[in-house]
Amino acid sequence: MRDFTTRLVALLTSLRHAVAAFAARQDRVQTTWIGAQAYSPIEPPNQPPKLPAETWTLLWHRLNRLAARFHALFARWQTNTLPTRRPCAPRPYTPREYTRLPTTPGWINHRIAEAAACAGTLDILLQHPELPEFLQQAPQAGRLLRPLIRALGLPTPDCLKLPKKPIFSPLALRRGQPEGGSLVPQSTPFRPLPPNIRAAARAWKKYDQ
Repeated sequence: MRDFTTRLVALLTSLRHAVAAFAARQDRVQTTWIGAQAYSPIEPPNQPPKLPAETWTLLWHRLNRLAARFHALFARWQTNTLPTRRPCAPRPYTPREYTRLPTTPGWINHRIAEAAACAGTLDILLQHPELPEFLQQAPQAGRLLRPLIRALGLPTPDCLKLPKKPIFSPLALRRGQPEGGSLVPQSTPFRPLPPNIRAAARAWKKYDQ
């Protein structure tokens, strides 16, 4: 796994350089002067919308932090000093306004052409034979790799896929089982709809017919 970590850190460094170069090109206003009149180039209609400079700055810092955290995680895995999971007490939710990165698959590749080489290198690295064992012993690495895989538009390997959550439906709850097949806890019984909502639904159904 040492070569995996070294190549991943080098990949993230190259991707940070590509992001910085693209952000600098985007900030420069390219205009064409015809006499005393300035004209801006017309963007292709299928080009994705531009992102603000704050988004690219946040991405640059995220990639830098990802490289440092993955390198530290691998060092702790080598020395068998991985942190153990501890129960966290619930904290009250306080909404904050901050810049978020897009979640569209491949949103980096759709804008930065130089990121295609990084995506191809990462696709090869994800086929490393020791990666499933490393992820089993250090599941924190999966939380670091999944956003990068999604941003570069790569398919998620089986060793990085999260288990699907069961989908509950009223019919399955009446039977005591979700659609996934596991038993429903006794603390979550089926609660029928209030009579006024059921009466309104029946009236709307008759009106719709």
